[in-house]
Amino acid sequence: MSAFLGPIHYWLYNKILLQEEWIHSILEVSVQEGWNTLSEQELDTAYGKLDLSPLEEIIDGSNIHGWLQQKIEISENRLAFLVTSLLKEDPSRLTDLKQVAFQFGEKHALQNGIGADDAFKVLEDTLLDGMPCDHVNSVMEHDTEKVVWQKTQCVHHEYWDRAGGNISVYDTLRGEIIAGMLSHSGLELHIYENNKYVISRKE
Repeated sequence: MSAFLGPIHYWLYNKILLQEEWIHSILEVSVQEGWNTLSEQELDTAYGKLDLSPLEEIIDGSNIHGWLQQKIEISENRLAFLVTSLLKEDPSRLTDLKQVAFQFGEKHALQNGIGADDAFKVLEDTLLDGMPCDHVNSVMEHDTEKVVWQKTQCVHHEYWDRAGGNISVYDTLRGEIIAGMLSHSGLELHIYENNKYVISRKE
């Protein structure tokens, strides 16, 4: 099976696994706080449970692209449905969800002194943004001190619409993950109009 797989397939699958790790951290806090809005079993029933086994053991070698796309859709639907369900019952939970996202990012924090270009690569290696062919991020400037890019499309919107949620919630939580990842790096993220993003050294 591994003969059919390339590094890009493992790269994408790892990002799916990382998003599932984030989802499970939300479920853990939900149990700890006694929210009980949605159990993991109910989430699995609603949108499917992902088998987190090594990729070469479970992938459909005759349909690698389609298999990975399906797993992305399952994970995206799970995240949107879970967060939206929790907030519909109590919008104030957003504060806790932001903390969970930051802590998840901090768990995968970048080392102090890392270059902006390397930091951007780690973000690209961590955050799920559809398939590689979607070309979500268009880099405009790229060096050790600063990376500037533009988000060309939002591949998450449809999942949050389907869940009856608000894509701005996803954007907020994603921002917290990035803040956590950059928290020890000496770098910071700036967001501008027209979906322009900049990672640069803190002044």
